[in-house]
Amino acid sequence: MDIDFSKIFHQSSKDRLKGHPPVSLDSKDWPEEWKTTYYKAYPRLPKVDLEDKPPPADFFDLIKKRQSRRDFTRAPITKHELSVLLKYSCGATGKLTSDRFRRAQASGGGRYPIEVYPIVFRSGENLEAGLYHYNVKEHKLDVLWDREFNDEDIGQIFTYPWVRDAAVGIVMTAVFWRNQNKYGERGYRYILLEAGHIGQNIYLVSEALGLKCCALGGTRDENLEKLIDIDGVTESVVYALAVGR
Repeated sequence: MDIDFSKIFHQSSKDRLKGHPPVSLDSKDWPEEWKTTYYKAYPRLPKVDLEDKPPPADFFDLIKKRQSRRDFTRAPITKHELSVLLKYSCGATGKLTSDRFRRAQASGGGRYPIEVYPIVFRSGENLEAGLYHYNVKEHKLDVLWDREFNDEDIGQIFTYPWVRDAAVGIVMTAVFWRNQNKYGERGYRYILLEAGHIGQNIYLVSEALGLKCCALGGTRDENLEKLIDIDGVTESVVYALAVGR
């Protein structure tokens, strides 16, 4: 008999206090790690400066128009478009303290466990093909691998054939410890919720930019994790979207 672990997890994590460290209402009692925002950094790698000026858009109109589109044309997107897409889906939108920022997405306890890795399949205007990490703190791209991705390469990391016609695959990973050191097992729910918040932002910003977007269930997680060079345990793929024209 197959065991439905998702059902077991959901039922066992219904109680907020199960596997959940006690959280004092007074933040002065919190350990320092609960009050610290952690950023993944690649200090030795080259950086790409990003822009952040968005186009004018009607929010309610974007919601009405938002839909999953798969009829990509293989045309690349520009650096400006990727800049705006990242800034307004998961970027810093205001300073709270010298080292803490308000961000575009809601995050349980402000723990921000999600890291974002854009995979640019084909070079576009001021944007070279390659694997990148979004450096939220500096609003820059960390260049992890400068390279083109052919159809076979893309097929090794995404299952749907139409993804090969997109311009960018946006991959989200979770650094589980950032959230679960405060919220325990139930924190896993909060991590997935945050990925969903970012995903919806990507849809709406794509619509504002006149780009097509589609969320992906079909990811080859182990291949993606090998490409990104993460262990798949302490940091693992949780979500991805394809964006293009």
